[in-house]
Amino acid sequence: MDFVKDKQTKFLMQFLIGIVIFCYIANRLGWILIYFSLALFLAYFFGPLYRFLLRKVISKSIAILLIFAIVIAFAVLVIFFLIPNTINELNLLYREIPGLLSGYQNLLLSFEPFFERITTDPNNLELFLQDIFSEIQRGLLTFSRTIIFELSSFVTKFGFGVIIVPIILYYLLIDIDLFKDNLLIFVSEKNKDNFREIVIEIDRILSNFIRGRLVVCFIVGTLITTGLYLLNIKFYLIIGLVSGILNFIPYLGPIVGWVLSLLFVLGKPWSVIILVTIFVV
Repeated sequence: MDFVKDKQTKFLMQFLIGIVIFCYIANRLGWILIYFSLALFLAYFFGPLYRFLLRKVISKSIAILLIFAIVIAFAVLVIFFLIPNTINELNLLYREIPGLLSGYQNLLLSFEPFFERITTDPNNLELFLQDIFSEIQRGLLTFSRTIIFELSSFVTKFGFGVIIVPIILYYLLIDIDLFKDNLLIFVSEKNKDNFREIVIEIDRILSNFIRGRLVVCFIVGTLITTGLYLLNIKFYLIIGLVSGILNFIPYLGPIVGWVLSLLFVLGKPWSVIILVTIFVV
């Protein structure tokens, strides 16, 4: 029993030391580690497509070039369309936040006759709402400025990654099997086959789940963005991005997208609210 506890303690200590070392290296390497992690993720994500192309008697170089074409097309879409338009919408939202919050405050104050029945001092309600919305406004403005700055600097920082990531991705795809086999060097020979089977099964289940969720997130985000654009809803791109990302948790994305849409259509005819609700459902 003491032997088991000693092994558990030793493993826990090694794990904690490994986390500390990883955090130290990550802090030192910065964007280089991000480039490598992104290339590793892309190699992992496109692994099934790469193996499928090889089974079709396509050479490794051509298979990698086809994957590169997909990655570059998506990168161009993100860098030259998605990020600039998102920044434009965030700038617009930044300017409209005071007006939007003022509208929400006036909407709540329109229910003042109702609050007069449940409070002895209705004037405190207006002061209370002003304080609440002032804090919300300061928080949203700070958050918006941070997001705009981070997105703007991301384009600059990632410029170098456009060169580095494909190079790393190329070698990862070429030697993906060798890379996986090298992960087994710390396993004893008698346990290596069993360990390999377990890892392959875990990899199959986990990778299918992650790829499936990412594809669904992309579809949901695209559909919501397109639908809100056709319905002429403001900030459709921001809502679509948030919905797509949050849809990694099933159904959360559309629900949040619906709530955000309603916040931006308050004051419009009821027909618009009903159309947005029907579309999201």
